[in-house]
Amino acid sequence: MGSMSTPLDDPRRLPVRDIMCIDCKSFYASVEAIRRAEYPLAAKNAVLSRPESAGGLILAASPDTKSDYGVKLGTRQFEIQPDMDIQIVDPHMSDYIKINYQINEIYRKFTDDAHWYVYSIDESFIDVSASHELFGDNWAIAKAIRKQVEEATGIFTTVGIGPNPLMAKLALDNEAKEKDPWIAEWGYKDVRQKLWHIQPLTDFWSIGNKTAAKLEAMGIYSIEDLALSDRKLIHDRFGILGDALYFHAWGIDYSDLARRYLPRSENKGYGNSQVLMRDYTTMADLETVLSEIADQVATRLRKHGVVGEVVGISVGFAEPDAEGKTHWGAQTHIDPTNRTDDLIRAVRYLLHKKWQGNAIRNVGVRVNRISKPATIQTDLFEDYDQLEAEQRLAASIDKIRDRFGYKAIVRGYSKTKGGTAIDRSGLVGGHAG
Repeated sequence: MGSMSTPLDDPRRLPVRDIMCIDCKSFYASVEAIRRAEYPLAAKNAVLSRPESAGGLILAASPDTKSDYGVKLGTRQFEIQPDMDIQIVDPHMSDYIKINYQINEIYRKFTDDAHWYVYSIDESFIDVSASHELFGDNWAIAKAIRKQVEEATGIFTTVGIGPNPLMAKLALDNEAKEKDPWIAEWGYKDVRQKLWHIQPLTDFWSIGNKTAAKLEAMGIYSIEDLALSDRKLIHDRFGILGDALYFHAWGIDYSDLARRYLPRSENKGYGNSQVLMRDYTTMADLETVLSEIADQVATRLRKHGVVGEVVGISVGFAEPDAEGKTHWGAQTHIDPTNRTDDLIRAVRYLLHKKWQGNAIRNVGVRVNRISKPATIQTDLFEDYDQLEAEQRLAASIDKIRDRFGYKAIVRGYSKTKGGTAIDRSGLVGGHAG
């Protein structure tokens, strides 16, 4: 090979940080095992969303493979056979959130908040590059975190360590989760031996089924094939995502936790969805329930101090339509916002544009393209004083609900027949608390 022939040849250009990706093993199910004084890794249980109905959904046994709006739900309770030796338990969402918070408080001891990033309810990233004088080397930190989390909560964690978030996540998924000592560290020297041998393509973080199919159509069947392919070809086929794929195949990921980049190809956004307890067949009822969900999503955006600019709705039919379709999703672009009224306007617009009159059994609202507002954007034609008053009102409503629950203040439409927010306000994340 000639000089400078691979992206790894010039070490000065490689991102080198000390990143850890930490995962709570079978998180929901472990919390439930501990609640029952069972050893989490030996317990066989499944967490169900609505245990009282045979159509309840398994929450803690199905990984998130929902490519479209998440309307496809997990396994139903009636699909579980009696001989499977699985204990069905109710979910306690507020417990999961509480324990997740407790665990993240431990992670935060080992770095500063700019270098701590919660990826999902059971995974977080931390950058400990500046923590060694206080806490020792990477392995010492990983061991201390595992010990402290287990002592405080009983939860078993696994840790992947790498010079960037991608490598930390790959070390976690492909080695640390597999065996004792439940910690694995991958560096650039491991790319050829370890990273290139991840099989199949979809086991590689950020490659989904669609991307894998497109790569295979180009004759690329492995990560090694991808790394050794013509970068220009990949770019022509996938655009900017292709550049990322190519560098990822060499273990290079330039994302920076301090810049809050989401290491997935899509920015996850904020969303809520719910399965309705009866068929919804009127525009008024659907408008009401979607408005309620939009209100809840707006509250979450404000709580996190972020705005979003793509609003999507998803609806699932009570039964397939004439063409066999079971659901649809639609989205629209709006100015960056976290205001309830803006989101309600967008979801109602999408509903009017797209709904064909089918009976509906589940609905969701999602806001993507999330950012921190540099300044609140105002419309040229908007009265600034009114905007400020609205923001103060929204903040007050959020505070009151925080303290006294969602029911303390409800919008007029929640009292109508289609409203479910009042009934559901005892639920956390759509599940009993």
